[in-house]
Amino acid sequence: MKQFLSNRRRDSHMNWFESASDWEQELERCGATSWRVSSVNDRFEMSTSLSRFIVVPQKVLDTELKKSFAHFNEGRIPRWCWRHPRGSDLLRMSSFQNNIYHEKDDIRNLEMILFGCQSSLCVVVELGDELPSPADIQLAHSRLRALCLGDISTSVSAPDDKWLSTLESTHWLDYIR
Repeated sequence: MKQFLSNRRRDSHMNWFESASDWEQELERCGATSWRVSSVNDRFEMSTSLSRFIVVPQKVLDTELKKSFAHFNEGRIPRWCWRHPRGSDLLRMSSFQNNIYHEKDDIRNLEMILFGCQSSLCVVVELGDELPSPADIQLAHSRLRALCLGDISTSVSAPDDKWLSTLESTHWLDYIR
């Protein structure tokens, strides 16, 4: 019988990041003092795919944030996720909208969000070019499953002496790093 997530007991020691205080505790735990919790997306009006509370640079006002949502796919603006003990911050964001004109004030706001008002080096990594598509992962998983379980409905089966090369041809190992 399947157990749904809503039926599971919540671990009282787990932070679910459902309230502003959850995020504030995480900021304090990580020592991220130049960041704050914003409720700009409280009613999911800016982005339906982001949480109600997001962590943004302290110096960026919510009115400036609201202008920034339109510049990103699905409104997924840069937001803080984690701080390394040596002081580097990790942010997540979606790609920029290509069809939007960026005014000088918008560019300044975007820079403040991206750099977090820090003078340190900021590295932007475009993962879309490096990661496989969901369809590639699904196909590789299906091939791996058929190989390992000996699925009768597919023609994937391998004698023992060719099993490793057949496993390699599923490309499943390409996605594990």
